[in-house]
Amino acid sequence: MKKNTTVGTPEEAAYWCARLCAPDCTDRDRADFERWLRADPSHADAFAAAQLLSDGVGLLADVDPRLRALADEAYAIGDSDVPLTQRLRHQHRRWSMPLALAATLAVAVVGLKLASEPRPLTPTEHYSASTAPRQLMLADGSRVLLDVDSQIRVALESNARRVELMHGRALFTVAHDRNRPFSVTAGDSKTTALGTVFQVQRDADAVTVTLSEGSVAVTSLATDAMHSEKLAPGEQIRIDGPSRSAAAWNKKAVDPEIATSWTHGRLVFRSTPLAEAIAEMNRYSDRKLALADSDLADLTVSGNFIPGENLMIASAFTSVLPIRTVEVGNEILLFRRHDVQGSGSGR
Repeated sequence: MKKNTTVGTPEEAAYWCARLCAPDCTDRDRADFERWLRADPSHADAFAAAQLLSDGVGLLADVDPRLRALADEAYAIGDSDVPLTQRLRHQHRRWSMPLALAATLAVAVVGLKLASEPRPLTPTEHYSASTAPRQLMLADGSRVLLDVDSQIRVALESNARRVELMHGRALFTVAHDRNRPFSVTAGDSKTTALGTVFQVQRDADAVTVTLSEGSVAVTSLATDAMHSEKLAPGEQIRIDGPSRSAAAWNKKAVDPEIATSWTHGRLVFRSTPLAEAIAEMNRYSDRKLALADSDLADLTVSGNFIPGENLMIASAFTSVLPIRTVEVGNEILLFRRHDVQGSGSGR
């Protein structure tokens, strides 16, 4: 694909949108894109619009073949003498559904409520997600899926790409750039990758790193007790408390699809301790599940659940576990069946 340098900003933005997603995208392409992005403030807006259109069309492609045809046409912009904006206007007149609505419906089709933010990020910024996961695309082509109640700080520099996970959880799909390592710090740990897919979770008492593809190195930032671990796909490391002691680093094999199931709008558990499952479920709901009896913590739970549906989840628990529930305010208390007490709505 050759870039058509005679077309205007919308066409250039469409070209870069397609080029960055192409399997043969090179480091030189990404460097050229960053130069184009910085050349004019309007380029960022144009690229954001092109990316939104591309995402919406791509997600609906399997539902409506006309959208697939338009997507193919857009990605072939470099080989066409007809400006993309003219072709889009022509298609828009033929369709009764505006493309803006199509992009919105695309989110519903995949069943995951994402607050999409395709605009390339400026060199140093803070980004957060509150009540719904949020998708970000960095100017280097990397993507970040930020979970609810999560915040990151991004710094894209000439010789490094740095992200700090302030709290919460994020899945990173890293664009390969040999000259600019991509690192994520969380507490006293740093995870470094060149091109890979991995998840970092930062809770009050632990940091957990899960690798889906590629390879990463997790390193302690404590100067008095340096420690490092390399992960292979399907491995997870949990660092409990301050990462100064190697004994606090616990590595194990996991199923990445289960560990990242939240990215598909589900919570999947396989023989997961009940206390751990509840902590995960409470991330997505104002109505909190709570263990009224501490000895319930070691019970295990398996299944696929919808995030945010804690009342429904609690009801499901009562059919497979020796527990009953009592609703008190915004809490759903879990008791052993022979220990139910207190007032409220019980099951």
